[in-house]
Amino acid sequence: MKCEQHLNLAVSIFSLIFILVFAVLPISAEPQTKIDFETQVLPILQNRCFSCHSAAKADPNGTITKPKGGVQLDSVKGIEESLYGEVIIAGEPEDSLLYQRITLPEGETGIMPPPEAGDPLTKQKTNLIRKWIAHGADYAEWTGNQSESKPSTTDTHPHQPAVMPPITSLVFSHDGKSVVACSQVGLHIYDWPTLNLQRTLAVQARNIHDLAFSPDGNQLAVGGGNPATTGTIEIFSWPQGESLRILSEHRDSVTAVAWRDASSLASASLDRDIILWDLSTGTPVQRLKGHSRGVSSLCFLDDKQTLVSTGVDQNVRVWDLTTGELIRSLNNHTLPAHDLALRPNASGLPMVASASDDRTIRLWQPTIGRMVKFARLKEAPLNVAWLNGGSRIVAACADGAVRLVDPDSVEVTGEIHVLNGWAYSLAVHPTDGSVVVGGPNAQVRRIMLK
Repeated sequence: MKCEQHLNLAVSIFSLIFILVFAVLPISAEPQTKIDFETQVLPILQNRCFSCHSAAKADPNGTITKPKGGVQLDSVKGIEESLYGEVIIAGEPEDSLLYQRITLPEGETGIMPPPEAGDPLTKQKTNLIRKWIAHGADYAEWTGNQSESKPSTTDTHPHQPAVMPPITSLVFSHDGKSVVACSQVGLHIYDWPTLNLQRTLAVQARNIHDLAFSPDGNQLAVGGGNPATTGTIEIFSWPQGESLRILSEHRDSVTAVAWRDASSLASASLDRDIILWDLSTGTPVQRLKGHSRGVSSLCFLDDKQTLVSTGVDQNVRVWDLTTGELIRSLNNHTLPAHDLALRPNASGLPMVASASDDRTIRLWQPTIGRMVKFARLKEAPLNVAWLNGGSRIVAACADGAVRLVDPDSVEVTGEIHVLNGWAYSLAVHPTDGSVVVGGPNAQVRRIMLK
């Protein structure tokens, strides 16, 4: 009798184990079906994306057509170099701008393909792209359009490419006599106000994203790097242009630099970190972690103990540098944020303006964690600055226009179309009230504001 009971107990235990094992398997062992890029993903991009996002080319009349928004999808190289390497991030579909845009709700600003190009991608297609990115974004043997685009041009310089990369940052020298522009081909220094090219400087980084002069105007910091590999800040003497030091602790491109004082600065990177540097030794003294995605902009408040940052994770974050702690996280933006600017000569609480893909400029009082108000624009602002005295905000926008915003009423008080394509960057002259704007194909333009 006991033997029979033991046998029945053993059978019951075995059955239970069998049921549990096979019940768990479908949950814990999701099939990792390999996605073939060329047969499954590439046709989607060819049919729905390449018409707007292919390499620059020229028609028989010499008119140049550039990839929309500076995003090229018809080659691996173009994808890796578009929008700081965040278009497709291997293994991270939710962080990849391509996946974010194709999964926006129908009718949402920024959805891709745009409404005029037809219906949104089906759930089946977006899921396929998501799985391909999640499994490592393997292109296999595909490299895409490898022919270098050489459209006809009226330029006579034999060594200048027909299509130049965009100007990613602009900054005036302290005396206002020069403006420095950066792009993937290096640093260009122009005379002001003629914008005649004075000279160029070679930079170690392959891609350059941001420029900042030291408070005394004697040094220039250049932030950049090699995507997904290393981020660097190169310090040059000014006006000599001699490379003094290279700082390289970031694991991805540096997208923003901000001086704290003559001997220290902060850098932000696509690796999601912010580093505070001691320039006398060239070593990091603080590493701030808190952003869930790449950081795009930094600004110090006047006390130099408070740092404000923003980035692709849409948040504006406030840091106390005496402790290295994140003290506020402000999440009113609904799409990635590009830039920050501190209002000069402000009485009362400090005020910071932020610019985002959600087509807003938001005004913050970071010391109390309050969003004061916001202005909604026709197109996304990519770069913002304050006019001298803090009377108005000036924004460079995705349609090539510069817009002026009254910070008190948050009304758009002016709109000037300056460039063909995106206006990526701008800077306000230190004394004469004029503005310089940078955009695609190395366009640099001067505008006078009334």
